[in-house]
Amino acid sequence: MIDVSDVSAHLPVWVRRRDGSQVPFEADRICQSLFDAAESLGPANAFLIRELTDAVLHFLAQQSWDAVPTTVGIADEIAKIVREVGQPLLARRYVELRQQTKKAAVKQVTIACDAAPDRFVKDCLDAYALEAVFARDVAAAIREGLLVLRGQETPATLVSLVLQTPRLAELPWWIALDDWRASGGDRWIVESPEWLCTPQMHPALTPHLCERLLSLPTVGQRAVELHLNVAEPPRWSASPQVGPLFAHSDDEDSGQERVNFLDGLLERWKALDTPKTAAIAWHLHARSFQDDMQCRLLQTLVRQALLGRPIRFVFDRPNTPIPFAEGLDRKAPGVLLELGIDLLAFAQRPEIASDGVALLQKLPTLARIAVSAVAQKRDYLRALPDASPLHQRFLIERSSGSLTPLGLDEVTRAITGASLTRSPLSLDFALKLLQTLRDALHQAGRAIGMDLRLECPALARVGADAPPLDKQLETAGILHACAGAGTAMLLVSDEAAANPDDLIERLRWAWQATAVTRLSLQRAAPQQGELPI
Repeated sequence: MIDVSDVSAHLPVWVRRRDGSQVPFEADRICQSLFDAAESLGPANAFLIRELTDAVLHFLAQQSWDAVPTTVGIADEIAKIVREVGQPLLARRYVELRQQTKKAAVKQVTIACDAAPDRFVKDCLDAYALEAVFARDVAAAIREGLLVLRGQETPATLVSLVLQTPRLAELPWWIALDDWRASGGDRWIVESPEWLCTPQMHPALTPHLCERLLSLPTVGQRAVELHLNVAEPPRWSASPQVGPLFAHSDDEDSGQERVNFLDGLLERWKALDTPKTAAIAWHLHARSFQDDMQCRLLQTLVRQALLGRPIRFVFDRPNTPIPFAEGLDRKAPGVLLELGIDLLAFAQRPEIASDGVALLQKLPTLARIAVSAVAQKRDYLRALPDASPLHQRFLIERSSGSLTPLGLDEVTRAITGASLTRSPLSLDFALKLLQTLRDALHQAGRAIGMDLRLECPALARVGADAPPLDKQLETAGILHACAGAGTAMLLVSDEAAANPDDLIERLRWAWQATAVTRLSLQRAAPQQGELPI
């Protein structure tokens, strides 16, 4: 196993092409060239080619690069290394392809048209993304099931976007929809809309804003999540400076206006009966458990969540960036690409064969393939016309990449024989998997100047096998602390669901004593009707 953790610091920064121009050294181009050579010889394995590329980079980093090397010199070294590691046929083919004159070919794909129209359009967009956005080695890893993409249907946009909330107060406000549709894919986040209705902003906007927020999923044809009750006010809400004599009174008036708005919005949201409904992300902080009005709103939300309404609880903690949806916060207002890394499919490959040591050794290579996918999506968006809203708001450079290890508990159980919620040794193995992925993403992201976020997945559980609530929260907190973020699914029994006040105390404890980032509630068994009050 070759360690490539510190390779990038010793590789060339620039290379000189045959025409004398200098371009940045890109390790991905080596992998793509080797994959093309392997594919021309027969079926190519994207993972094994990436492992071979890691070996090439390791030996290239041993060279002395005092002067800017030429592309011809780099290619000669690559062919030599590939030959010496036992792949002479691949090395010869690599040299042959380098010597051939490349002709620009029109990419063509074939799509079966025997499906329904909606399915046919989706298949076309998926095929376009694999051909136009991603290189052939990354596309092969996606087809093999190692990587799972979200947002292929909108390749020319971000996957997720934090909307500019003040634009909801504009007249006419729907003009902003065109920019948002051209920027954000299938999920929109609205942050702190209650701050638009303060005395310093637009106090008369309340009824109109509720209508706009609740109609946004239908009008925009996107999944919408409203992030409410955030601990810190948004930057755009800054009110004019006031003297100390009136500061406390103004703050009280503003707080009461916000609470009244949230109360009215939630009442309308509860009564909503439409095919597309905005999801609620309710942020929890110290005031959530101290203020009487906020406690009443929280109790209402807990009951609604137990009835199956789309509600998540987000934990805002001091001295910690406020999280929004996966990969999003106030620093990163967009997500370039959301990728799932299928750990179970990866562990079942012949070269790993469900061996824990081999899985931990080879996992960084798979992570680097995922990083290449995010980088290629960024390059594709950068090539869009300058008139794109993505360029006008510098969204591409400020957006992150979000990666989730799928099947974490399943692969842990397959290798250790026990669920990570049942065995300390299994939990330790799962933490090693997360830490290995996080380290690999950090190193690869730093080398290309990209913000990469690891998200811990919610654990799939069966109602009868669910651990106690405290154990579920404790385990989720440990996993989220290791990964950096995540969404936990708290499975609630009928007995626990009958006591919402106790659940609120568990939420308070989770906020104070764990590192859980986001939390949703799920009943252990379906229940009809309202909960007893």
